[in-house]
Formats: sequence, C-alpha cells, structure tokens
Amino acid sequence: MMDFSPFWAMLSLRGISTYDLEYTYELNPAEISRLKHNHNFTLSTIDHYCHLFHCRVEDIVIHIEEEQTL
Repeated sequence: MMDFSPFWAMLSLRGISTYDLEYTYELNPAEISRLKHNHNFTLSTIDHYCHLFHCRVEDIVIHIEEEQTL
C-alpha cells in the first residue's frame, strides 16, 4: 500500500495548509482528497509534486507492505 503521510508531515513542517495547496499551489480539491485517502497517483504526478515542493519522492510517499491472507 502506498502511504502519503510523509507528504502531510512535510507540509506541516513547512507550515503549508490544505488551503495553500488549493489556492497557492493550485491543486484541485479532488487531488487533495485523493492524497488524504492514499489513492493511487501516476509517477508523473509524483514527479510534479517533487518539482512543486522541491523535495524527494520519499518526502511524498512511502510503501507499506500489507500482509497477504490466503
């Protein structure tokens, strides 16, 4: 599972609110909602965020291995 908690931690450290995401960084509300709920994003979107926030991929998303049930 992909987890965007590093993204929210980075924003918190930088003092960036969800309001700022929408009005300063011009992310649409649906995109912000997808980030909040750990929905899938393309690599090009992740790349865009890296450029927009001057950070690395690890600052945006991490992979959490899920246990498989048989």
